[in-house]
Amino acid sequence: MNLRQLLQVLAFPVIATLGAGRLVSIGVLGTAGLVGLGYRYLAWQRFSFSFDGEVLRVEEGVLSRSARSLDVARVQQVEIDRGPVQRLLGLAALRVETAGSSAEVEVDLRVIEDDEAVALRDAIREGKARVSGTTRGAGSDDVAGDEPAVPTQHEVLAVPLTHVALAAVTGGRLLFFPAVIAGALQFAGEVFSQFLDDVFERLVENGVGGRPGWADLTLQAGLLLAAAVLVLAVVAAVVVGVLQDANFRVTRVGDDLHISRGLLATRDSVVPLRRVQLIEIQRNWLRRLLGYATVRIHSAGGSGDADRRVTVPLLADAAVDAFVGAVLPGVPRVPDLVAHPSQARRRVVFRWLRPPLVLVALVWTWNEVPFVPFVAPGWARVGVVVLLPLAALLGIVEHRHLGHALTDRIVASRRGALSITTGIAPVVKVQAASRTANWFQRRLRLTTVHAHVAGPGGDLEVLDAGEEAGRNLHVALVAHAADPVPVGPTAERGSGGGEAEPA
Repeated sequence: MNLRQLLQVLAFPVIATLGAGRLVSIGVLGTAGLVGLGYRYLAWQRFSFSFDGEVLRVEEGVLSRSARSLDVARVQQVEIDRGPVQRLLGLAALRVETAGSSAEVEVDLRVIEDDEAVALRDAIREGKARVSGTTRGAGSDDVAGDEPAVPTQHEVLAVPLTHVALAAVTGGRLLFFPAVIAGALQFAGEVFSQFLDDVFERLVENGVGGRPGWADLTLQAGLLLAAAVLVLAVVAAVVVGVLQDANFRVTRVGDDLHISRGLLATRDSVVPLRRVQLIEIQRNWLRRLLGYATVRIHSAGGSGDADRRVTVPLLADAAVDAFVGAVLPGVPRVPDLVAHPSQARRRVVFRWLRPPLVLVALVWTWNEVPFVPFVAPGWARVGVVVLLPLAALLGIVEHRHLGHALTDRIVASRRGALSITTGIAPVVKVQAASRTANWFQRRLRLTTVHAHVAGPGGDLEVLDAGEEAGRNLHVALVAHAADPVPVGPTAERGSGGGEAEPA
């Protein structure tokens, strides 16, 4: 049982016994704890699983029994999680997921021996390769159904610890911790308000070290407090980032990617290359200055959005092409993108100007509205007007980054101003394509193309392309969806519209 489940179980007895006294609360909590431990023990005793090379069978339940059989051919992703306590006891949790397990994992073996979890994961992978007809190798006389060869293995990527720490202080996680620390300080101030008020009064009256005038140092104290909060936020972000992504490694084993990460709690994931739906290369303004990017891999299967994504914390710009080639075999690098026409600049700038224009109108008419709770100061009017040229500048910057590309294997799109995102999707994953143009776009001879990608990654959007270029892209995507080229080093164009397997 994880912490969230434990809190959910204890919430009701704690709230129900708040007014009944301490002994009653302890008795109820103790009884609930004993009942819960007994139930978990019975559930563990009556839990069993087996795997014969083709079917994984699981039986579980205390009062109500359930039996589940999972064909190895349906397996899309296998993960091994090891929490701190599990690692200390030599245990692990193995999760088997399929393309249809959108709400929860298909099979969740939470407490098994670590060696047994690794052996079962390898057996599932070998069984899946055997069922899919993997042979002993190119040029071999073996036929489908023979014992599969030992897959080749090589390391694709190892993220240094310094890059993990740098990713923590240059990403969105750093923005989260100042709010948490400020909230904690506010909570502490409310709890110890009387004590802090007494200390503050003594300092104001007597000064520090007998020197009066401490009240004049209020500004300096505020700056020191802000600096302390910033330092604590940086330290907290680095600690959390290191605990989560230390020892981050990506290894290719046959046609699968093995991703391992974590310090105290570790996670080992297996993502089949043919299940990769979308790759996103993200660079915020700070990482662009430093020459780094974050790469996110979306795959089919997984029990939730977090399980369907694998995020490389930080990757040097020079290594992005090689990593993309490893994840999408047959795609040597990120393709050169076609820039969007100059008339798209007006559209992008207008899109950036809409929010500040609404804010300017609201602030400038605020004082004219009757019964407003407060009066907007004069500096607020000047401040919101300054946002207009900044928004226009960001629109010009985003127009410079807009672009798209289409090859016989992938479709790519790029957008963004402060944070630039390049999306790459295998054309074999494009199920359909659509093209839209509103009134403003039609006047500027622009269009937006959506490549509808199978799986949870979402659509790949080509924003504000030229009318002719968008039409050609739409026609080409429809043709690719009908006759896809599989992503693989020796792939050839297939004759049907189904999903082709990688070579």
